[in-house]
Amino acid sequence: MSSAVGPDPAETPEERSFLSTAEAAALERELLEDYRFGRQQLVELCGHASAVAVTKVFPLPALSRKQRTVLVVCGPEQNGAVGLVCARHLRVFEYEPTIFYPTRSLDLLHQDLTTQCEKMDIPFLSYLPTEVQLINDAYGLVVDAVLGPGVEPSEVGGPCTRALATLKLLSIPLVSLDIPSGMLSKVGTVGPGGLGWRPLYSAGPKKCKGKGSGPRGAGNTSRRKTGLRVEARFYGWAG
Repeated sequence: MSSAVGPDPAETPEERSFLSTAEAAALERELLEDYRFGRQQLVELCGHASAVAVTKVFPLPALSRKQRTVLVVCGPEQNGAVGLVCARHLRVFEYEPTIFYPTRSLDLLHQDLTTQCEKMDIPFLSYLPTEVQLINDAYGLVVDAVLGPGVEPSEVGGPCTRALATLKLLSIPLVSLDIPSGMLSKVGTVGPGGLGWRPLYSAGPKKCKGKGSGPRGAGNTSRRKTGLRVEARFYGWAG
């Protein structure tokens, strides 16, 4: 199974728009304040879109039994909450997710989402094997929901940093929610301990992703008053 994703023939390069970190924050603020979305509602929408994007690029009928197993690695901030929702929807879509959530947040939303996953009998790993081949053999795909934009691994430390060090060595496909954990979105470079270029999902493509081989849409598109396309999409990276 190739990790490269080809360009969408229905979209020309001129149609692509990319968000800066400030623009992404402004978009979220607009949805919360002007459109009166709730935080839980936004997390749910992002998690569902993430799971749908996975089904578009890794469709279930094309996968072997082993490839249907998905390891979702979640951090303690909002990206981790999106990862928990993504795992729940992947289970509904008949994938076989397992969650590694080493630093559990005390936030009530995170606790509620964790309970929902547990009630759906989604297993949680108590530790992440340091022997990379064990992960390669056990799973067909890994979802990186550890860090959000602008967060460096050194800021969280501990289990999350160790998990990222392991994820960097995997040979199976790795899908990052928003941007790869540890990526500096303003400049598109990888911070110390961060993940390199991989296929990734984004609800609003960041400017750091402009180096990719082209987007392939995987979700419903909406247009803000600025004319910016906002959709669930995968990007293929050569690195």
